[in-house]
Amino acid sequence: MTGVTHTEITQQAFIRSLARYFIDTHSIRHQEINKNQEYTIDELYRLAYPHWTTNQLQQRTYPLKSILDTILAENGLVDFDAWTKKLPAAHFDSEAFSNGSRRILQLRRQIINDARPKHKNLTEARKRLGQLLHTLQDFYSHSNWIELGKVSINDRLGIDDNIGRVAAPNQSTCTSSGCLKIRVRCSFYQKITLNRCPLEYYECKNNIRPEIIAQGLLTSGYSSNQHNENNDPVTKPINVEKCSHGSVMDITSHQPAIGGINKDTTIPIYSPRFDLQ
Repeated sequence: MTGVTHTEITQQAFIRSLARYFIDTHSIRHQEINKNQEYTIDELYRLAYPHWTTNQLQQRTYPLKSILDTILAENGLVDFDAWTKKLPAAHFDSEAFSNGSRRILQLRRQIINDARPKHKNLTEARKRLGQLLHTLQDFYSHSNWIELGKVSINDRLGIDDNIGRVAAPNQSTCTSSGCLKIRVRCSFYQKITLNRCPLEYYECKNNIRPEIIAQGLLTSGYSSNQHNENNDPVTKPINVEKCSHGSVMDITSHQPAIGGINKDTTIPIYSPRFDLQ
């Protein structure tokens, strides 16, 4: 998929935090950092320790790279793990906002506990950090936070079950009128990987209902084959026009309200709101 992925977002944040650490500890002068450049771990260490040889640099940065690899791997696995890939709370799908924030809070507590000397298990702490970051990132790409005009973070995520006003279960949140159905022939690769041909999907604009925007209510999309924490099915309501997650693989995107609101990628077949990615 094209666009900024979960692993890329996490890696960039990790490296920017490392740069801030070096500046705060005076290992690197602020003026040595080009704000328009994305650095690697090696490049930052080279600025901080210019006297190190290449071998020294590789030896000293290897542990940090290994830690980052663990975090990145666990972040990506949330989309592939048999349990979490269809769990709304892991992605803030299906308006599971309280459950999603509670999941972040629980993971945060586990990370802190894993880091305590009495129960020290830093490998588990890193894995859970990757999982936490995935869920946190999905709040912004799976909900209507951007459509509400928000330009800053939701600082209640992972702090409180109540992260803002949420649309009622019986309240319509999306409209079909903002979505255009696209039907195209598929490539051989798409036929094999997506198991469907031709491809049918929706491109959407302004498909959140105006009253939802006006009232500042949170909503997110439903998706196919989801389940809750008790393994009970979570299905898109048929008596009210809720949003779908959307994509060529989401069967619910053909159920009113058609389309979807995810902004995961810049590719229309995967993200109806690709323009907001």
